[in-house]
Amino acid sequence: MKNIRLVIGNKNYSSWSMCPWLLLKMYGIDFDEIQIKLFQDNTAEKLGPYSPSLKVPVLLYKSITIWDSLSICEFISENLLNGFGWPTDLKSKANARSISAEVHSEFTILKKEWPMNCKASYRLNPSDELQNEIARINTIWGYYRQRFAGNGDYLYGRFSIADCMFAPVAVSFKSYGAELCKEANTYMETLLKNPFVNEWRISGRREKENLSIAYAKSA
Repeated sequence: MKNIRLVIGNKNYSSWSMCPWLLLKMYGIDFDEIQIKLFQDNTAEKLGPYSPSLKVPVLLYKSITIWDSLSICEFISENLLNGFGWPTDLKSKANARSISAEVHSEFTILKKEWPMNCKASYRLNPSDELQNEIARINTIWGYYRQRFAGNGDYLYGRFSIADCMFAPVAVSFKSYGAELCKEANTYMETLLKNPFVNEWRISGRREKENLSIAYAKSA
């Protein structure tokens, strides 16, 4: 058994599970993946030994337990990547932390109306409330890609936690047909072409569960 274990939910639905999984994969950190199917009769029983919140994801590092996707990513960056999970420039790091926290705590209409579903591929007309949230994300993606385009293909140039937090959004936008500006659309396609994002999506499509509650229980 490895020193690092990541407990995740269904890959087709559990958007928050995807975030720390992607960070570990991108930086080549070896870990054991423990998948627990969500919304089953025994889900709480199976999560009990791992998760104080009975939610996913959960990172088990030696004798330490960390839950909540953003907290896990912060822990990975601080303790396993020497802080390299964030941009190195202080201003960029502050911005990246702010927008990561925003996507983590806000965009509730997006999470409700357009939950991540790797199998979905059809256009859904967004409500006015959802359109406002899409416009906000379009602005974030478009602005930072214009600003940091010379430094690499990801939101701040080099891959960071911000990209992990937005990867599930990119999956949803592609699944349901979000209309984006050129820069934002290019960034979305960059995320979708990432080999580990692609690996996650393929695994999600292969899962047989079709959950009645599409937005998986996670944090």
